[in-house]
Amino acid sequence: MSKFVLLFIFLINLGVSMLLGAYEIGDTMTIADQYFEYDICYGEYPEEVFKFADINGATNGGDYKVAVIGMSATW
Repeated sequence: MSKFVLLFIFLINLGVSMLLGAYEIGDTMTIADQYFEYDICYGEYPEEVFKFADINGATNGGDYKVAVIGMSATW
């Protein structure tokens, strides 16, 4: 179980650093940044916006989840 939590934290840190550029390797995502809302442009999600706090069991009542987040652009 702890391996999955560590993997989850690593993937969150990696994903955020790629999206925002504010984090570097080894940084931990702040609670304030976990509540930042991202619009859902493609795919299925039960809400209109995505927040990392929705998949963090420490902030959503104990329901830990893993998310695969894809980003694509046509520049």
